[in-house]
Amino acid sequence: MSGLFPFQRFSRTYRHLGRMRRILTVLFRNGFGFMFDKLRGLVPDSKFTGNWEELASSPVSLPERLRNVMSELGPTFVKAGQILAGRPDLIPHEYAEEFAKLQDQAPPFAFEIVRQIIEKELGAELEELFCEFDEEPISAASIAQGHRAKLHDGSEVFVKVRRPEIESTIKADLEILGFLADYLEKQNPEMRIWRPVKVVEEFSRRIEEELDLDLELANIECFARQFKGREGLLVPKVWPKLSSSMVLTMQFIRGCKATNLEELSKYDIDPLKVSRLGAELLLEQFFMHGFFHSDPHPGNIFFLPDNKICYVDFGQVGRVSAKERETFAGLLGCALRRNFRKAARLLLELVEYEQDPELEALERDLETFTDHYLYRAIEDIKTQSVLHEFYRLCTRHRIGLKPHIYLMLKAMGELDMLGRRLDPGFNIIRQLRPFLYRIFLRGLSPVKKGGHMLEHYEEIQDFLRLIPKQQKNFWQQCLNGKLLFNCRHLGLDRLEDFLKYGLDRICIALIQAGLLIASAVVIHANHPPMLFGLPLLALIGIGCSLILFVLMYLDMVRRR
Repeated sequence: MSGLFPFQRFSRTYRHLGRMRRILTVLFRNGFGFMFDKLRGLVPDSKFTGNWEELASSPVSLPERLRNVMSELGPTFVKAGQILAGRPDLIPHEYAEEFAKLQDQAPPFAFEIVRQIIEKELGAELEELFCEFDEEPISAASIAQGHRAKLHDGSEVFVKVRRPEIESTIKADLEILGFLADYLEKQNPEMRIWRPVKVVEEFSRRIEEELDLDLELANIECFARQFKGREGLLVPKVWPKLSSSMVLTMQFIRGCKATNLEELSKYDIDPLKVSRLGAELLLEQFFMHGFFHSDPHPGNIFFLPDNKICYVDFGQVGRVSAKERETFAGLLGCALRRNFRKAARLLLELVEYEQDPELEALERDLETFTDHYLYRAIEDIKTQSVLHEFYRLCTRHRIGLKPHIYLMLKAMGELDMLGRRLDPGFNIIRQLRPFLYRIFLRGLSPVKKGGHMLEHYEEIQDFLRLIPKQQKNFWQQCLNGKLLFNCRHLGLDRLEDFLKYGLDRICIALIQAGLLIASAVVIHANHPPMLFGLPLLALIGIGCSLILFVLMYLDMVRRR
């Protein structure tokens, strides 16, 4: 997403000119027009007023204005706000809190369209596939809606159907968002601290995963293999032959949804047991398997009789490598041993950043952060508060957690809140300790150490094997005069823009001078036709020159 106006994105974006105008109109109406000064020609009725100071002093806060913009622009932007609400390490905390108010609700689409999609995707009549199919959806969101149905063998299923045309709509919006993010970073240096391009990339990746129901089916199958035979967990059964990229058929779950905890007694469920079981299952996903359900909020968890747990909605999953698990455990161990220098280095392995952060300042902040919680009783520590303070630390140092690391911490925070609702004495930190000890002891295992040494040996072997070939290529390029060096001069973007703009002005000035000289020659020649006693051609030349001068002067005044 680099470059001011990359030709390919520019042409793709302007295929959706109508949608682009709609987005810019809403931004201008909500006071953000000054950020898109050069694009206001696409919104003819807009007025260019305001600046950062005026916007900040408005009675309506900036986060609230942005939330209103997202609500008005529809499903893609609502989804973007919801995803960003869960990334307080990428955006300021007050924005995350405001975006969390966005509701992913959409009117259901007609049953006839549902029938058409299912029959087209699965290649058979609806009645051949299902003996019962409820026309009224159980749920409807911006990307898909779900219906209860029954198969001919008596199995009760939940059929998730993606909205028609939603993929093309979202892709068009993503192209426009990418273009606008690029524009903001280049034209508004003060916006770079918010990393708009990075934010759009994160959102695009997440929403593209949700669009593919085939991927969700694969996630459920992977989860089922991972926990095969695990007591206390039910993984919904799926029917691959009745599923596609637009349709997902899975087991219909009847139980107590975690959003309705008052119904636990109805299903004879022990809240203390399921709270502990939920923590164990989640931590097993993180530290034993490295593949986890990344959105375990109460709406995606069911409690079943015999104190079982069932996850639904596997559109978002995360993967953590063995190395990252060891690094995370090492980070916590170093913080507890007060070795903040090593803790800072380990933290940098789990984050992304554009400029190297100041290591000493990061060490001091980690020490302050650790001292804030180290000597408290576990019962007094709220995981959500710890995470929010940690995200603020990351924001201060302009470092963003790797997406899967953030999803892991977010899932822990959500489960801790649910666990406390089930059991006031619950704390996921207490459950975390055995898993961290296990990872630490596994790292000390001679077999593990030997495996690491073997990996290093193989890497050295590969490196030594490549040296002769690389040296040969290097010297061949030198002798043939084909050796190229890629140089990148940082901080020259504004100078380049200034030079381009200056050259444009010089060209216009030369055209003006040429028109005036040509007009003077025509006047001297007194060449007909005449108007007001002067040659008409000369008057036209002088008029064009005057118009160019006025336009250039107004542009200079506006820029200043």
